[in-house]
Amino acid sequence: MRFDYKTFHIDCRARHDEDGRYYARATITEAPPAGRAHGETHDSGELDAFPNESDALHCARAWALEWCDEIIT
Repeated sequence: MRFDYKTFHIDCRARHDEDGRYYARATITEAPPAGRAHGETHDSGELDAFPNESDALHCARAWALEWCDEIIT
């Protein structure tokens, strides 16, 4: 799941492990400031494990939105 939020590009993923669980993860890239080619990137690491992909993606999305809101305020 990829989307933009405020000045950030967010990529949420759910890694399916051999244990049958889905592990939530998000990568957040901030838009580059003027004069720079690349923005800063922050990776959540594995957030938590879930029995299905949908729940893992929801967790990654919620975490990413909260992280972005905290950075901007």
